[in-house]
Amino acid sequence: MKKSVVIEEILEHSGDRASIRISDRLFHPAGGGQPGDSGLIECSGFSAEVLDSRRGENGDILSIVVKEGKLSTGMSVSASVNKVRHILLSRMHTGEHILSRALENRLEGLCVQKVWIGENESTIYITYQGDIGWEELFEAEKEANRIVDEDIPVSREDLPRGESERLTGVKIKWDRVDDERINVVTISGFDSIACSGSHVDSTGIVGGLLVTGFKGSSPEWEIRFTVNRQEVLERQSKVMRILMRSVGCDEETLPVVIRKLQEERRDMGKNLEKVRHFIDLTWEHACGIDHPVYIFSMENFPPDLAASAVKKGLLVHPESVFLFLSPPDTGGGKTRFILAAGEKAEVDLREVLKFSPRLEARGGGSANWVQGAAGCGSISEWKKAVGVQVDK
Repeated sequence: MKKSVVIEEILEHSGDRASIRISDRLFHPAGGGQPGDSGLIECSGFSAEVLDSRRGENGDILSIVVKEGKLSTGMSVSASVNKVRHILLSRMHTGEHILSRALENRLEGLCVQKVWIGENESTIYITYQGDIGWEELFEAEKEANRIVDEDIPVSREDLPRGESERLTGVKIKWDRVDDERINVVTISGFDSIACSGSHVDSTGIVGGLLVTGFKGSSPEWEIRFTVNRQEVLERQSKVMRILMRSVGCDEETLPVVIRKLQEERRDMGKNLEKVRHFIDLTWEHACGIDHPVYIFSMENFPPDLAASAVKKGLLVHPESVFLFLSPPDTGGGKTRFILAAGEKAEVDLREVLKFSPRLEARGGGSANWVQGAAGCGSISEWKKAVGVQVDK
């Protein structure tokens, strides 16, 4: 729907970005953890994209990016809301109410502190004096989707702040309510809460809820979810089937197998840490004019284990440069590298990466120690690149 409005005030203007106030209210404003509506304003010879909106005293305040023409006060423009995004945010916000209530029903004492409503994923920030795991989240998700499937009406009522008798049973954070009127969103027989966000007319429109992740520890937790349930499940199902075939187990056993592999990896890491300082490498001496260069290359050799050998080499040959390469096997991938110089080698090894594009190397560190990954694993190419820089 398009509506004719007037740009009554330009609040900020820098380059193609501006903040303006229009003469009417059309865009749902930011609030309740939900961003404001986006959309478009345009007229002959002028157009601008609306990125966000908030409520002003005498009309919407819009954050815009000018796409065509010159912005000026008094312009009459046609304004339209991005309805696809508006409906998605409304589904997300109603979905948040449903999932939050399901969590509160499941975990006594749980309190929702704030929410963030996004287009792809939303987050519920809660406090709870106890542990939260996937079992509790799956149960809350199941209850939430039952409410979605029942297609319960969602009503919105604008009530005066003073009508406390009509607000009985409504969740309200009074310290965050400044307005004299309160917008109450009710899912019949399930939940009622003061909220300034936009919402759909019935729970069925939400479509489906899926908890995508969580983090935290008692008492502060973050729970992420999406209303794009089917899309995400299909995508994750593909990954799951690939993993099950690779590992050779069914979906019920996969978490156990992964936990076992994680434990084995931790144990291996501990054992490798014990032998790290005993590892020595057979270095190839590549003659340099100013600084001798020592090179070691082996497929899939862990750089963490090589680091100790590099440091030992630098102590013995402080005037030298050491290059460690760990190219991938035939399966493809990046070559891991360490490039280090002794204290008597006055070179800046960062220049090897900077001025050798054929290496396709990306990494970080200091002038005498850089490491990272490269697209090139050729020893001859690395010799050439290192030689150019260290023998300047």
